[in-house]
Amino acid sequence: MHLIIGVTWPYTVERSLPPLSHLDVVYCAGEEVSAGASRTSQLKVVCYAICNYGETLQRQHKEVCMSSRRRPPKVQPGMTIGIVTPSSPVRDRGRIERGVAVLESLGFRTVFGAHVHDRRPYRAEDDRSRADDLLAMFFRDDVDAVMCVQGGYGGIRTMRWLDADRLAQLAQHPPKPFIGFSDITYPHIVFGKALDCTTFWGPNLAQLDGMSDYTRAAFRRALMETEPFDVLPDPDDPYVETLVPGVAEGELVGGTLRPIVCLTGTPWELDLRGKIFFFEGAGMPPIEADRLLGQMLLAGRLQECAGIIIGEHVGRPEGETLFFDEVFDDLIRPLGIPTLYHMPLGHGKHLATVPLGARVRLDATNKTLQVLEPGVC
Repeated sequence: MHLIIGVTWPYTVERSLPPLSHLDVVYCAGEEVSAGASRTSQLKVVCYAICNYGETLQRQHKEVCMSSRRRPPKVQPGMTIGIVTPSSPVRDRGRIERGVAVLESLGFRTVFGAHVHDRRPYRAEDDRSRADDLLAMFFRDDVDAVMCVQGGYGGIRTMRWLDADRLAQLAQHPPKPFIGFSDITYPHIVFGKALDCTTFWGPNLAQLDGMSDYTRAAFRRALMETEPFDVLPDPDDPYVETLVPGVAEGELVGGTLRPIVCLTGTPWELDLRGKIFFFEGAGMPPIEADRLLGQMLLAGRLQECAGIIIGEHVGRPEGETLFFDEVFDDLIRPLGIPTLYHMPLGHGKHLATVPLGARVRLDATNKTLQVLEPGVC
């Protein structure tokens, strides 16, 4: 057995197996040092054991298999958050001002993308502008994290203009926390794949005004702390349903159902193989959820998940002919994959901020979801 210790600083982990017969190797900022050196005790390391030159990696630290994705630094008071609008243009500027006031109350500064306040109809030049704003925030040295104003519509148009060369350049830069939900599912998927880093399913700026104590605490826990944590149920309605019992571990992926299904068959299609997949929906009737999940089943995608988490589905009354519970009973339950229903991961009053790409443990039998590794470092 050969042991390689890869250091999370500076944002890369050395995984290749060197031609060594007995030495352990530590890499720090690309420099090879002795595994026994005292300086290694000061390093924040991730340990992998590679047996017989196999491809299976087992994380020895805390007996948890860590995700390989890069993690951005945690956000702290005094840092600057860049505000962008990759989806719908802003109609109520007061929501922006009130959201900024919340961030300032947490000790953050804010800067705006050049086109955040544009209110023009969708045009090709506007798509390019939104994409340029988004990437520019990641390249700016004076910006520590990036947050979206709101979801709505337009993310799929913006992602067409995310330049591949600039994304490749950005992948060589230290990652930054990227925060948003709903239609922001699109850039989440792009950055997760192109930058190989964790991103954060959490409130948009427009949702910060009047956010609940639960949402505020979950935001702080996921982005401002570096410890594993439990995703708690809705404090007003803690009912969580086990659709299929069982336990599964894997990377957490997912988002709003419509964007996920829209990307099926594209280069950005979400890879669900061995993952813990969550989805939620807003403004759609049960019959549409039935259609979207049916497409994923026909494409063979849902069957590849290790576990499934279903968030809220809000905004449209259930029709008389079909209910969400019936849709999930008909399409999800027969898969036999551990599944929980009614987690606060959608457009409800309470929203749990979770790191996409981080490793989680779903215990559908005991109705718990644990984030095993923080999304920030």
